[in-house]
Amino acid sequence: MKQLRILLIEESFIVREGVKTLLSLLGRPYSMEECEALSMGLSRLLSRIEPNIVIVNPILLKDYSVYPRKINNKAVFFVGLCDDSVDKQLSGRFDFVLSIKDDKVSLLQQLEKILEKANFGSNHQESNTLSERETSVLKCVALGLTNNEIGEKLFISTHTVMTHRKNITRKLGIKTVSGLTVYAILNKLIKVEELQITVNKEDE
Repeated sequence: MKQLRILLIEESFIVREGVKTLLSLLGRPYSMEECEALSMGLSRLLSRIEPNIVIVNPILLKDYSVYPRKINNKAVFFVGLCDDSVDKQLSGRFDFVLSIKDDKVSLLQQLEKILEKANFGSNHQESNTLSERETSVLKCVALGLTNNEIGEKLFISTHTVMTHRKNITRKLGIKTVSGLTVYAILNKLIKVEELQITVNKEDE
């Protein structure tokens, strides 16, 4: 999977950390540059970093009527970090809008759709690349089962489970269990309620 180059422009430290946390939960490979302000100008900054996606506080771009949509013949997508104070005329300049007041699941879904629409891999396409057995293993991993438990449940060896997990990681580009869990939830492979049941059983 292609590694994303993301430019995050936001004055608030806590908002920047929140965006990075959400991206890490999605488990996609990316590199990120952070800026608190546009001291060198937007075009110059974009030319230096060459991002695929710019996630930015719209207020910081209020003096720009046009945003560059291509850098060195590569498409650049602008995502506005918006709240109620941003007027529609300003937010309408962006390719996508991320509402910072939404809850965690909604924000993850928005980000996933943004990455998909920006042509950095469709979840549905990726899900179709998994075999039926790999999908079964993914569900078990997302529910917190160990390799031995997965093997016993699916009647396969632990070595086969590990092979499937490597293939899943390679195909989806997601290396962490938390990332795979989020992927499974967003693609409706498991339900949040199932996770709660698993947690309750562990506590007993």
